[in-house]
Amino acid sequence: MARKIAVSLEVGSEGTGAFVPECPGCWVFGHSPESALVKVRTAIAEWFDWLERHGERVPPQARDFEIEVAEVLRVSYNPVEAGKPEPLFWSEIAPITRKDVVWTLKLMEYSREDLLGLVSNLPNEVLDWLPPGKPRTIRNCLRHIAYVEPWYISRLDVELPISYPRDIFKMLNQTRKVVVDYLRNMPRDKMQGIFQPKRDKSPICNLWTARKALRRLVDHERLHTRYIAKVLQAYSELGKVY
Repeated sequence: MARKIAVSLEVGSEGTGAFVPECPGCWVFGHSPESALVKVRTAIAEWFDWLERHGERVPPQARDFEIEVAEVLRVSYNPVEAGKPEPLFWSEIAPITRKDVVWTLKLMEYSREDLLGLVSNLPNEVLDWLPPGKPRTIRNCLRHIAYVEPWYISRLDVELPISYPRDIFKMLNQTRKVVVDYLRNMPRDKMQGIFQPKRDKSPICNLWTARKALRRLVDHERLHTRYIAKVLQAYSELGKVY
């Protein structure tokens, strides 16, 4: 019998976001709830493939699943737009455990391997190329990833000893190290409860939990890694070599 996998939907008038609480990093967008659900089914299967590529064992029965909409948030903004608000779902209210942290750190490691596999040897010309109609260069995307990771931790009212080297790859390493060190020694009082950040407040959805922060740490880098892959594909389609 197929097991059910819960999906959370963020529905706006211009699009829908869908994420899978039990599959951190499985986050897709569609023009409608229906199209997002079609995409998320494929994304779950690809998430299992991703785990296997990084050496995880995925039992065959795990791939026999049906998706089930567990919660729907109807919002006034566009969930597909970059820089959108970050709502808090009911599935993110429960406290996290040390096991959750260990699993997140492992997924962050896999995601970073994917990212560096794409960008480590790129020349400046490619890093700074802005595709027509796209919002970011690859370098800008990498800088954004580096800045945002400690920002997620700060949503739990935590001040991190952070610095930002000018070199983009040093910046990625530095901010990741600070975040990983914090998570490995995360205080128990930050593993539960709902936080309203005092700094960099969002006028909408200024509610955070540790579970929400862990999910976003994985979601965000995987999302931008996919974007970078598309930029590199567009670059190649112009007949350019990197």
